[in-house]
Amino acid sequence: MLRPRLTRPDWDRIGSGLEDEVAGFLTEAMRDTADEVKDAFRAQVRAAGLGDKLANAVRGVTYPNRNGRHSLEPTGWIYAQPSRDGRGAAAIIESYASGASIVPRAGKRWLAVPTDDVPRKRQGNAMTPDEVEQRFGRRLVFIDPADKGFRTPSVRRAGVAYLVMKGLVVRKATGRWRQATDRERAGKTRNPRPLQNVIMFTLVRQVKKPKSVDLSAPAALAEARFDANLSARWR
Repeated sequence: MLRPRLTRPDWDRIGSGLEDEVAGFLTEAMRDTADEVKDAFRAQVRAAGLGDKLANAVRGVTYPNRNGRHSLEPTGWIYAQPSRDGRGAAAIIESYASGASIVPRAGKRWLAVPTDDVPRKRQGNAMTPDEVEQRFGRRLVFIDPADKGFRTPSVRRAGVAYLVMKGLVVRKATGRWRQATDRERAGKTRNPRPLQNVIMFTLVRQVKKPKSVDLSAPAALAEARFDANLSARWR
């Protein structure tokens, strides 16, 4: 006589398998969302004119962050690299989000803002006042806002102080400034060029950064994209 034996399904095992599968969908959707938000945040930093280096300092991580591990409550974290002195990428990005004011440090009275006439370094950024002095072999001259007798080909604004390099001539080939030779200073060249006093730096008490980064945008994007990414992962 045939006596079939029926066994009860292992509901605990089935439930555990379903839970693991759902956790996998949720974790992968969170990872997709974190990558999208990181890329969008980097694009926003670049669009603000802050450069690739600062943009690439924006990172993203998903927890659990080990391959093969999943969670029913995954977490995505988008952040900028901090620094111990508080002047790293995170602080820079936050300053452009809040429109922070930059003021002189170490007891100095002025901030030196480079003009278009300041020579550039290999990286493309402007030289500092010390580097300009080394480049031309002479000291920059402070021009007080009240000095109305100062003459320069540079654009000058009323009530503003400047650091000026005197006795320069323009290069015909590049249009950039160079130091005049002794013969040029003495006016003994065949085709003498006028010596110019060129404004290298505008001196200001403080600079207010524009609010060019929106920190709420990444959070809004994450909320909008997670459900779509979860639907794409669900099968």
